[in-house]
Amino acid sequence: MFDSFTGLTPAYPTAHAVWLGALIVKWGSYLVLLLAAVAIWRALLHWRRWSGWRRAAVAVVLAGCTLFSYMRFVEPRWITVHQTALHLGIPARVALVSDLHLGVFKGPDYLQRVVARLNELDVDAVLVAGDHTYLPDRPLVELLAPWKGSRHPVYSVPGNHDEQHPGPPLAQALRLALPANGVTPVEFTHVDLGPFVLVGLGDRFVGQDGSQPVKAVPLGKPIVVLFHNPESVRNLAPGSASLALAGHTHGGQIRIEWLLQAYVPGLLEYDRGFYPAQPPAPNGKTRWPVPLFITTGLGESHLPLRLAIPPVIDVLDLR
Repeated sequence: MFDSFTGLTPAYPTAHAVWLGALIVKWGSYLVLLLAAVAIWRALLHWRRWSGWRRAAVAVVLAGCTLFSYMRFVEPRWITVHQTALHLGIPARVALVSDLHLGVFKGPDYLQRVVARLNELDVDAVLVAGDHTYLPDRPLVELLAPWKGSRHPVYSVPGNHDEQHPGPPLAQALRLALPANGVTPVEFTHVDLGPFVLVGLGDRFVGQDGSQPVKAVPLGKPIVVLFHNPESVRNLAPGSASLALAGHTHGGQIRIEWLLQAYVPGLLEYDRGFYPAQPPAPNGKTRWPVPLFITTGLGESHLPLRLAIPPVIDVLDLR
């Protein structure tokens, strides 16, 4: 339940206020456990003498502390596996992960657990849809070291946090750290995986998600495109790929439906799961020109909290 007591200084230059805020949120959250313990202790001592309204107030405090503790210390530590059959006629199974956000909130110990769970799965490859990092608290070579233990080949593209949007300048360090730990970057290129060709795009926030890498693939095999931001699917031509894979949304991370509708309306269009290809909308704008699958990711950014959207490894059967 308790995080490693590292992360008191950033490993790469970053905004001081952002780093300090992340540390306050990270370590300050443990005060909730202390508050709950004090409330329980006082309730045991004085419950019979308290009035009804005071009992109700303590009950509300304990309920809030319990919910917060679950969001902070329980659900984010899970590693769930979700199996999906896509019926694409491609004889392959892949594991899709994204948004690990390793750094100030989660460290190599969590990635070690993820790799161990991936090693138990019967898949042909592991695909990482970006955002490896979030305010790294140690060199990326060390942070990503558990990937060396993967028994499956691992392929990756960067996300916005890996490209300094927002965050420290990590792009070059990440491109060096991934191969050093057995992960193959596929940004701007393609690799033949046998039953299909995997194509990687860059991140949308830096304007590197154009369709040129897809157009460069020789014809003859199904194409699967990997990128971080689901909006990048709009850059693909209809029918240019059998499947597109993305992350980025976290499924809302704290999934309260009315809150998502009020404050994150764009998330509802590209939310989570599988979206079959759709024809152009009445205004002529293509929505999903190829089939799209969005994973809700394994980590957290901004706040180390999850609610009703636990960390997930998506296993996709493409047959």
